[in-house]
Amino acid sequence: MVKIQKFHSSALLLLFVVVAGPRLEAQQAKTAATAKHCLWKIQGQQNAVYLLGSVHVLKETDYPLPAPIEAAFTNSRIAVFETDISALENPELAMKLATKGQLPEGETLRTRLSPPVYAAFSNHVQKTGLPIELFDSFSPGMASIGLAALELKKMGLDPQYGLDKHFFERARKDNKKTVPLETVDFQVSLMTDFSKEEGELLMKSTLKDIETMEKDFGELLTAWRTGDADKLDKLLNEAKEEAPVIFKRLVTDRNHRWVPQIEELARGKENAIVIVGAGHLVGTNGVVELMKKKGLKIVQQ
Repeated sequence: MVKIQKFHSSALLLLFVVVAGPRLEAQQAKTAATAKHCLWKIQGQQNAVYLLGSVHVLKETDYPLPAPIEAAFTNSRIAVFETDISALENPELAMKLATKGQLPEGETLRTRLSPPVYAAFSNHVQKTGLPIELFDSFSPGMASIGLAALELKKMGLDPQYGLDKHFFERARKDNKKTVPLETVDFQVSLMTDFSKEEGELLMKSTLKDIETMEKDFGELLTAWRTGDADKLDKLLNEAKEEAPVIFKRLVTDRNHRWVPQIEELARGKENAIVIVGAGHLVGTNGVVELMKKKGLKIVQQ
């Protein structure tokens, strides 16, 4: 599954978001001929496994995708995602998430947050024009996700155009085998089972990052479009320093759990593409480096 890589050491996880505009479009056109992509190829003995860094929220205008990404998907018989995306559309999941994201009876968001952090949260909500009472029963983690979602909506961004959603629907249409790395229940727990201290840190970080969200998204997008893994890692280092415990839980620990599953794919006979949040692929504890340590041949495309 919300700076959303940088922010989502502040909320869900690893959303690299498009801030479309003439300046970015011109830059993309200028670099398209030479730029690499957030795409790596593992060459197995009998097959290829592609690792594609996903942007979970995009705009309709961001399609079609670059030819190397399209080719990697087309050439793969198996499509692997962070979770079962079809299950995310089940109304029962929304109910489960809402239930687990509620505070116990007798507690409110005000009692869970320190006075300075709650005051900053309240001031931000007032600026949105929403009543603060809407958030009273939410856990700090769910309230943080709500804030980030509001900002994304203001920027015209939609998860319906996210890379995961796009390719999952294509995979079903093309009768590809789809494989989830994690259960939906695991991801619900990932978003809701924060301690009081983690919830405070999550909210504090989110409020800080929202101030520069659009600018930071522009940087993240440029790095993603050009496959600049070092830049993506540098941006992620800010999240690691800001909330190391949360970053470990939401990113690093999951990377290590995915490696055996990806190794198994590389030992198979069918081509596969693994589509996960781009932040999971970069850095010393990213999936790409972890796979290299396993002795696998891996090349950026």
